[in-house]
Amino acid sequence: MSRAALIGYLKDRGIYSDDALAKMDAYCDLVLEANKSFNLTAITDRDQFYAKHFIDSLAGYEHIKDAKSVCDIGSGAGFPGVPLAIACPSTQFVLVDSLLKRVDFVNTCTKKLNITNCVAVHSRAEEFASSRRESFDVCTARAVSSLDTLAELCAPLVKVGGEFVAYKGKSVEQELAAASRALQVLGLQKTSLESYRIDDDETHFLLVCKKVRPTPSKYPRRGNKPKTHPIS
Repeated sequence: MSRAALIGYLKDRGIYSDDALAKMDAYCDLVLEANKSFNLTAITDRDQFYAKHFIDSLAGYEHIKDAKSVCDIGSGAGFPGVPLAIACPSTQFVLVDSLLKRVDFVNTCTKKLNITNCVAVHSRAEEFASSRRESFDVCTARAVSSLDTLAELCAPLVKVGGEFVAYKGKSVEQELAAASRALQVLGLQKTSLESYRIDDDETHFLLVCKKVRPTPSKYPRRGNKPKTHPIS
């Protein structure tokens, strides 16, 4: 999928601007250059980068565009948070990652590119929830963990009435079945499961859950328990 395809994708959704495209081009350059020194992405082909990082990240745009605040958990090199921040300049984004080197990289890039509505924070998700509990309209996560674990990390951050948006792969149905009790306990209710394809790649899914009631204060649990002992 070429740069021209990205331009078409942006125009089809009414989010194209010369400034947005320039920032995406520049962010691609910065990630690929930094990737020579430390591992940020396994994708080094530019066309694949546009497809698998930018277009995939923007799949959540419809659920983000009207939000005032978004938290992206496990943002890594800034996906999906940075592309969404470029596409939604009126929305404030907080990108949370546990590796300081990645956080510093993202903050350096957003400052250099004047992406003023996006800040990266160095923290574990379990710890971050204690200071920003139920303060975001939307919480996103892409390629981070299994759904039962991910829901426990993200649900506490979302306001009642807000949404948890998870980017998932082909195992999403099995993950949903395994996480059914976790979603209920955490105050989440599945509202949609949207499938999409990128170029000729396998099917991707966007799982959207609404926060219908407050998450019990005991969640998220500390000490890596959401991963080692998921709610069942």
